[in-house]
Amino acid sequence: MIPPPAQIVQRLKRKYPRPSIDPDWLEGCYTWIREELHLTPENDMEEIMKHVEEQLLQSDFTDSMLAGTGFPPGITNADETILEGPILVEVTGIMEIGHSAYSLMQIYESRIEYRRQAQLRIANGDEDPGEQKPIPKYPRSMLQLELSDGASVLTAVEVKKLPELELGETPLGYKVDCLPESAVSMS
Repeated sequence: MIPPPAQIVQRLKRKYPRPSIDPDWLEGCYTWIREELHLTPENDMEEIMKHVEEQLLQSDFTDSMLAGTGFPPGITNADETILEGPILVEVTGIMEIGHSAYSLMQIYESRIEYRRQAQLRIANGDEDPGEQKPIPKYPRSMLQLELSDGASVLTAVEVKKLPELELGETPLGYKVDCLPESAVSMS
């Protein structure tokens, strides 16, 4: 394996100070980029950096981050706390808690039927986009999130609406950068 240049390690530490990136994961990622994409640090540093960051943000933090370097010690035992950044976290669960389970189940079933109908249209060759209705959206009030630093998982409740997060649209594994000026309440 090829160790990454110090410039890459330092830039990642500055941009994502917590949790710490696992050096073995970073070395493997860098080696893969060098060998598969045939990039060299002398000529392609920005391109390499872009690919490393892309791989990091698509990775599962249990694989790419060092345990014990993200959330503050003891936070998982606290009844209620405020998580202050900067810290990069991974969304491992999303649940709408401001609407009834019954209304969410109705939307879920509508979405399944929508997908089934879309598959039938495609199978029958009826692909007129002008006739398609949009997929039903889940109602939006307040989200409960499961956030991970790669080693621990915390339950967080959205106090202020985060428009980037949407039930049924935001994929699990989505990364959120909690900056110093934006604290996240955990309860």
